[in-house]
Amino acid sequence: MIILINKCRPIALAALLFSALLSGAHASKKGAKSAEKPLPAPVEEAAAEEPETPSPDGIEQNEFLTKISGIALNVVSFPKQTVKHVPFPSAYTLLVKDADGKEAAGMSITVSYPASRSDDAIVYDTAVLTTDENGRIDFMPAVPTASFDEVLSFYPTPVNSNPETVEAALAASVTAPYKVRTDLAKKSGILYVFDFDENGRALTNSRYILRDFINSGVRSGNSPIPSPNYLNKSIDALYKTTRAIVGDSAGFMVSGSIKFAEPSERRDDGTYTSTLVADIVCIDMRNGEVLYKTRQTASETGTSQYLAAEACRKKIASQTVRAILYGM
Repeated sequence: MIILINKCRPIALAALLFSALLSGAHASKKGAKSAEKPLPAPVEEAAAEEPETPSPDGIEQNEFLTKISGIALNVVSFPKQTVKHVPFPSAYTLLVKDADGKEAAGMSITVSYPASRSDDAIVYDTAVLTTDENGRIDFMPAVPTASFDEVLSFYPTPVNSNPETVEAALAASVTAPYKVRTDLAKKSGILYVFDFDENGRALTNSRYILRDFINSGVRSGNSPIPSPNYLNKSIDALYKTTRAIVGDSAGFMVSGSIKFAEPSERRDDGTYTSTLVADIVCIDMRNGEVLYKTRQTASETGTSQYLAAEACRKKIASQTVRAILYGM
């Protein structure tokens, strides 16, 4: 028997090993070549966002704030006080200059003025005017239908309602007196206003209110009803009883009380302080209509309780009469 030995197997293995070495070498060269290739450039970061374009409203506001910076408003003249239902004797004149001191022509100006009232609550109205070529404005109010002791104001017209805009406009404002006295002051009045002591007891009609009315040129007298009992009754009952006595001789009646708001207080320096409250109602003697109601408060000091109370009675009387003459 002849035995054949496979001598080719070692050769085949050697061939396989050689082939593997060649493949490894080829891979190494390929990797080396790959490493030599330049890496692609990193993607650039997104360009920074461009600033937002200002809105038309924002541009308008900035232009307005720049325009009124350094502006000067000046009330050249204003009318004397008038009487309710009577026109003002003249107009209000305003002069506007820019930051360079030149007359500001074509400037929009708002005027705010008292228009109506409910007792001591004042309602204001506004009008928008434009300066002429000389930077001037003339404002003639309508014939007043209510009494006032207030002011009107002029200010650059805001271009929007943003707080910053409005605040800047009002910071440039100027004011002038706006005084309208009641037309009933030319008629005679009846006073039914009682002073009270610290114990809450009614004394007499306020002599200081009577004095201040007379000093203001208003013909006045105390009520023909001497008792304070009607303070606890309706206004209508007081009106009808008074009307039955005086008839058409009076144009208006003032009713009310002046009481201590709190007991007089002794201060550390030995003086005393008194605080009084006046609750007042004004009545049209033609028909009993309530014309005006007000509450006035005043405080004064004195070296004694009596002097403090008397000083306070004088102060609150003057304050109350003025409120009536410019509120009724």
